[in-house]
Amino acid sequence: MKIIITVGHSILKNGASTSADGRPFDGVLEYAYNKEIVEKVAGYLRSAGHETDVLICPEKKFTNSTEEKSYKLSRVNNGGYGMVAELHLNASAGHNARGCEVLYLSEKGRLAAQKIQERLATVFEDRGIQKRPELYMLNKTVPTAVMVESFFCDNAKDCALAGKTNVALLIAEGIHGGKIAEAHGSKEEGKGLYHVQAGGFSVRQNAEKLKEKLLEKGFDALIVTANQGGVVYQVQTGVYNKKENAQVMEQNLRAAGFDALIVQSGTI
Repeated sequence: MKIIITVGHSILKNGASTSADGRPFDGVLEYAYNKEIVEKVAGYLRSAGHETDVLICPEKKFTNSTEEKSYKLSRVNNGGYGMVAELHLNASAGHNARGCEVLYLSEKGRLAAQKIQERLATVFEDRGIQKRPELYMLNKTVPTAVMVESFFCDNAKDCALAGKTNVALLIAEGIHGGKIAEAHGSKEEGKGLYHVQAGGFSVRQNAEKLKEKLLEKGFDALIVTANQGGVVYQVQTGVYNKKENAQVMEQNLRAAGFDALIVQSGTI
């Protein structure tokens, strides 16, 4: 199955996150946590034989959260995917709720949600699956869609439990519908992926400047730290399963006046 894993929410132009922030309550920032685990989820699914892409909204490009909708839906609905799973974390008004739940709308979504819920509930309190017809990632998506609320980001106990758990593996196993060998998934994670690199710097501030320029031009960008006889801050604009897709991004970067280099996982 061709799958796309999306990260809920984004970082706006003013630097604010549109997600729930559990850090004041000894928790985690929802967006940052899911951004950290999304490639692991995808890596496990690839190791189980699924063609899997990752979608993260570009940071500091949107003025408000409503712009996330058109950015994600256009890519999710036109990519030939059979399933989309969006990663979220829950939060509560009293900061005392706990547990996992998976949201769905369609019948196929219900079946997929139940499988993911069963895996998460082996660790977190089982809040059940929820039918949510008002959410655009469920009612406007062409592929079968689910939204995964793995735990409560503003509950210290849930967050401590998550810190001792391979949440990415649980989500991937739920999507896959069966066990995935953890060691195999970790070894295969990122294998055969192509990263498009726009620059590498020994000073992080220089990498940040390039990242900002890329974002201003409408490119996705992130900074990856590598050790190459010393710390190097690499500015990357995409991760691709197929080299030809990476080559398209390479050409787009060069046309916009940026340097570009395709690097395969395992060589950086």
